[in-house]
Amino acid sequence: MPSAALETARLVLRAPVSTDAPGLAEAIGNYDVARWLGRVPYPYGVADAQRFIAEVAGSRTWLVIEDGALIGGLSAEDELGYWLARPAWGRGLATEACDAVVDAWFADPAAGDLPSGHYEGNARSARVLIKQGFRYTGRRVVAAKALSQDVTSWSMGLTRTEWQARRSYALATPRLTLRELRDGDLPALMAIAGQESVARMMFNITRPWPEPAARRWLAAARFRGRLGFRAAICRRGRLIGTIGIARVPGRSTVTCMYFLDPARSGQGYAKEALVHFLNDTMAQFHVETVWADHFDDNPASGAVLRHAGFAPQRAGSGVSAAREGEHPTTIYRLNRDDLRRP
Repeated sequence: MPSAALETARLVLRAPVSTDAPGLAEAIGNYDVARWLGRVPYPYGVADAQRFIAEVAGSRTWLVIEDGALIGGLSAEDELGYWLARPAWGRGLATEACDAVVDAWFADPAAGDLPSGHYEGNARSARVLIKQGFRYTGRRVVAAKALSQDVTSWSMGLTRTEWQARRSYALATPRLTLRELRDGDLPALMAIAGQESVARMMFNITRPWPEPAARRWLAAARFRGRLGFRAAICRRGRLIGTIGIARVPGRSTVTCMYFLDPARSGQGYAKEALVHFLNDTMAQFHVETVWADHFDDNPASGAVLRHAGFAPQRAGSGVSAAREGEHPTTIYRLNRDDLRRP
């Protein structure tokens, strides 16, 4: 089955074409990349890339494109395989690309469990697979073409049951239901976050909020069974806001964020959602400290944070995509022992 194009928050995944050969040779030709790939020779040139493109035509193989540049590749024929160009390491792009391909694999109801694996010593690849929910199933000896020798490879697998569990989030509070965000939530999200009073208090939502940008935002906010997601806040089945928890890129700091439909303000829904959500996620993901902030012209958000147990730490400043200039903020910290119980 040929690989249909896939789009994530930051990436486009598409089938290789003949004109990709020079870029592919440059990206994969770095020894730090080639040494972890079994069938890739080193050095790797344009002729090698041309042969590869011809061989994978019509298969479930994608090249990873960021801002028009070729930065990696993935395959899901018999097992999940992937690589990223050396300059693209360390930004979560392998995880983001694998999310899309894993979802594409299991979108086929006839697809079975998805195998994968990594060479012994490839800790980066191990972390990516573990984030997807893969579990170790054994080890074997394989030929590493770039190294001209046999190496030990750890085998891993992801079951459909585990994949489904990592795509569904559910939490009930006395008056609300929190669940994973879905494609069908897009109109409600745009209607709420597109309001000036909401967008100007957010850091990365513009006004107006174009649908393609909103779709990318939604893609980045999906629940994947790990930190780095937003949940829909629903009242009687209707989405009235979102709440999320994530690790700051490149740091160990965990932060939370939320927004609520202004028409629902003053009824305690934000306080209720935040307390229950943090009690659930901090326990589930073993988080001891969470940070949050708000623009100082949004004092209602400060009241919600203090209600949950957050304490102000220092003054800061921030920029909103929905208004000009830099604006003062207050930064808060919450230790798990100080979190209000439901």
